[in-house]
Amino acid sequence: MCVGGAFLKRKIIISSISLLCIIVGLLIFIINKTNNKLVKVDNITTDKEYENVVYDKQEDVWDNFVLGILTIRKIGLKATVKEGTTNDILENYVGHIEETSMYDGNVGLAAHNRGYDNSYFARLNELEIGDIINYKTEFYDRTYVVDNIQVIYETDWSMLQSTEENRLTLITCIAGKKEQRLCVQATQEDLQKIKNTN
Repeated sequence: MCVGGAFLKRKIIISSISLLCIIVGLLIFIINKTNNKLVKVDNITTDKEYENVVYDKQEDVWDNFVLGILTIRKIGLKATVKEGTTNDILENYVGHIEETSMYDGNVGLAAHNRGYDNSYFARLNELEIGDIINYKTEFYDRTYVVDNIQVIYETDWSMLQSTEENRLTLITCIAGKKEQRLCVQATQEDLQKIKNTN
């Protein structure tokens, strides 16, 4: 009888602690939802509500390896760009495709979209024609407008060819389609305006 009573007390205590943890978790979730809190993962900031994205107020850090800062407000992205597309780079940054222009012309960028702690292009598929992309380097801060979205084969490098106009070409994998890639291109905004007036 005594052993059964002790077991019952222990079971009640464990159940009470579990219930308390669930309640605290729910309260934290409700508070975060109410305050429209941002989820921060290293150098990406995403907004669960997909609007009113607020970026870190701290200064962007530049070193010999940082090429730029890629910002896409619509999908809550702010990520550091570094040279190369090796696994080491893509696990922590957006990678610059080495065969493309580094600053002017057609700048090719790649990133993971799933399966990694830093899947920076996870929401790239949400972009539409006319959406805004910002790319800041130590030499300029440019705004680009999305004007081309295509599914391409992994062996198709035509979208990365040199261009006279300043453009960004963003490439990522497509879930379940090993040989295909999502390609989003954007042209520098002031060039877009010039084209539209002619």
